[in-house]
Amino acid sequence: MDTLSPKPTKVAIFAEKTDWGAELKALWKTEAEKRGYQLVTDEEYAPGAKDFASMILNAKSAGAEAVLALPNPPDGMAIVKQMKELDFTPKFAYFVRAADTLGWSQNLMKDGDYFLLAPGWSPDLKFPGVEQLKQRHQAKYNKSAEAVTGAAYAAVQILANSIERAGKLDRDALRDSIAAADLMTVMGPISFNPDGTGKVIPVTNQWQDGKQVLIWPKDQATAPIAYPAKPFNQR
Repeated sequence: MDTLSPKPTKVAIFAEKTDWGAELKALWKTEAEKRGYQLVTDEEYAPGAKDFASMILNAKSAGAEAVLALPNPPDGMAIVKQMKELDFTPKFAYFVRAADTLGWSQNLMKDGDYFLLAPGWSPDLKFPGVEQLKQRHQAKYNKSAEAVTGAAYAAVQILANSIERAGKLDRDALRDSIAAADLMTVMGPISFNPDGTGKVIPVTNQWQDGKQVLIWPKDQATAPIAYPAKPFNQR
C-alpha cells in the first residue's frame, strides 16, 4: 500500500478467530503502526459466521480505506456480498486465501474484482518449469493451472529434492534436509530461515475483469494494480 496514490491511511482488519488469524492480525497491526497507517477498526469473527454486518458497518463508519482479511472461501464471499449490500467499498482490499481459487470470480462475478490475493504463485511467472507445469496441467485436466497449483507443486519439488539429498526416508534426516533446502522452484528460489519460515518471493495477484492478474513482483507483473476500487454499483 505504501506506493499507492493516493495512499490509503485508514485500515480495517477483519480477523478470523483462529491461530492463523491471530498471527496475521498481530503482523498487520505491527506493520500498519510502523508504516504510519491508522488502524480504525480491529474486528474478529468466528469461521462459518453468517452475519458480518457489524464489523462491516464499523469499518464503513470509521472511514476505512483499506481492509485486510484472512477468510476461508465461503466466509470471504459472504463478506463481499454483505459489503455490497451495506454499500461499503474500500479502495484497497487484501483477502488472503478466500480469493485464491477460480470459484471466487465464478460466484461473485464483477463484485469479486479489485480484491488482492497472495497464493504464492501465478501461471504468469517466468521461473524455470512454469511453462512445462502449465502445459502438463492443461493436458491432464483440460483447464489452466490456478494460482494455488504452483504453490502445491513447489512443495513437492522441495520434498523430492530433500529426499534425494537425504538419501533416506528417516524422519530426522529428512527434516534436516528440508531445513537446508536451497533450490529453484516454479515459485522462484526457496530456502528456509533458522526458525523454519520460508524465504520466498512474495507473489501478489489481483482480480481484474474476472481474471487473476499478476501485479507483484514488479519485474514480472503483467499489469499494474487496479486502484482505487470502483464502488460495487459502478462495476
